[in-house]
Amino acid sequence: MAAPTFASSSFGSLDTGGIFFPASTGLTAVVGDVLIFQVLQDGTTSGAVSISAFDTGIVENLAGTDNTMDYLGEFAGGGLIQHLWIGRFISTTLPAFSGANSTSQDVYMRFYRFADVNTGTTLADVIEQNGGTTPSEASGTSNTIADAGVITTGVDRLALNFVGVNDDNAVAAFTGMTGGTWAEAVAEYASSTGTDGCIQLQTAAMATAGTIDGGTYTMAASDGWGAVGFALIGTTPGVAVPRSPGIDSGNAHFCKAWQAVRKWKHGSHGIMVPDIMFAQQGG
Repeated sequence: MAAPTFASSSFGSLDTGGIFFPASTGLTAVVGDVLIFQVLQDGTTSGAVSISAFDTGIVENLAGTDNTMDYLGEFAGGGLIQHLWIGRFISTTLPAFSGANSTSQDVYMRFYRFADVNTGTTLADVIEQNGGTTPSEASGTSNTIADAGVITTGVDRLALNFVGVNDDNAVAAFTGMTGGTWAEAVAEYASSTGTDGCIQLQTAAMATAGTIDGGTYTMAASDGWGAVGFALIGTTPGVAVPRSPGIDSGNAHFCKAWQAVRKWKHGSHGIMVPDIMFAQQGG
């Protein structure tokens, strides 16, 4: 398997007063890579934020439906709501779409691209948290942010924590965790425009099944914060099994040697050759 990696992000953008037009400047697009869109809503009105229109032919959801993404949900706590969407690039054009915000609450937004993510068509193929697809959450109002613990059940995962703060505080990587090492994928996006806000992505490579948890970061001020955690699942590259090494290689000497081995395998010489070697040979 190949483990997922963080590849690029947009610079970050905000909209005030109920407008919702995210900017993707700074992002790079690669066909087949996974795109995650993070939105911090600086308020607590549930159901207020949504994507209403996608430009044609740029992204698809995990099931392969063009011009839409899968909504992972809204995650409330600390006096704010985070929203997350996931999908895949079907073009090298940067995403451009509009949304709806039925409140006057400001929104802070960023796109993230990931490579080597499982190519399955369901959430369970692509993300996991403790054997399911429901992200973990942590939130509070204090100067100390805590990570949302991530539990993986297989090899080659990339644990993610999406952090939101309802002020433009500087933040850095969590410390003190067990089971892995959190690192900022890219410096946080923070803005003092509007009601102030900050969004951040932290990642941790998980080579084997395990739990990363217990990380914290102390901000300069006490404010509302939230963290959302899950892991991306790695890819399984296809393995070509030749019909016959002699035929596929075009090597007559190799073909003769292979046939000799087949005779020993099927003869009475007591030599054991794994049957899997002959699975495509009709042996």
